[in-house]
Amino acid sequence: MLYDIVSFLLQIFVSVFAGACLLRVHMQAERVSFANPLGQVVLLLTNWLVQPVRRVVRANGRWDWVGLLLAYALLLVQCVLLLLLAGAWPGLSIAPIWAFFALLRLALSLAMAIVLVHVVLSWIQPGGWLHGLTGQLCRPWLAGLRRMLPTAGGIDLSPLVLLLLLQVAQIMLQHIQADMLSLTLPRL
Repeated sequence: MLYDIVSFLLQIFVSVFAGACLLRVHMQAERVSFANPLGQVVLLLTNWLVQPVRRVVRANGRWDWVGLLLAYALLLVQCVLLLLLAGAWPGLSIAPIWAFFALLRLALSLAMAIVLVHVVLSWIQPGGWLHGLTGQLCRPWLAGLRRMLPTAGGIDLSPLVLLLLLQVAQIMLQHIQADMLSLTLPRL
């Protein structure tokens, strides 16, 4: 029971901060301003991690590699702590792989959340700042689909197709991770 409680709390903590790091990476890549309420929350959640590392590693170009590295590091620490709490000392060798898959799963979940928020806001508050922000974040993902898909009676089906593709990617990722871990675990 104690392991479940600690695991749950650690999952929440790491998901919030690693997710904020990933959102920061994506917002910077798309040149989205942080001068909005969501941007301010992202900066509040990530600056304490990013600023010390930025003193050593400079940002280069469009991508915030520091944010990506920190998201991975948080997930790696989570994996190591959970393995240690479970008493799975031999399993520590798979922690980097486990953290990599956790990072990919978190990125897919974040993308799905952004698309869902954008779609819901297009129905209930299409002129709001958050709708515009999620539109900027979704635009690169939806652009190719919008060129390929016709609109059906004025309805844009690209977000639905993107959500389906992201869900398929999550399923494939789960199977790849299970296969990789089954190959790694017998050697422990």
